[in-house]
Amino acid sequence: MSGGAALPWYRRRAARWLLLLAHTLAVAGLAAAVWHWARGKSWDDSSAFAFTVTLSAVGGQCIAAFIQRRQAGRGDG
Repeated sequence: MSGGAALPWYRRRAARWLLLLAHTLAVAGLAAAVWHWARGKSWDDSSAFAFTVTLSAVGGQCIAAFIQRRQAGRGDG
């Protein structure tokens, strides 16, 4: 057991959002670098590709969570 008190919910939530942001930026940066070096594209094209990949991934997760919440509400309780 740890000696410190548990973090309040808002700090845990902020930490999760910061971790998500760091992960998203790392994946987008890697996507841009691979697109630039492997495909020989300009950094403008690579940035646009990374932006598209990021929006698709994050948007897909948001849509999936929305659908799961909506289906979970039907017939429960």
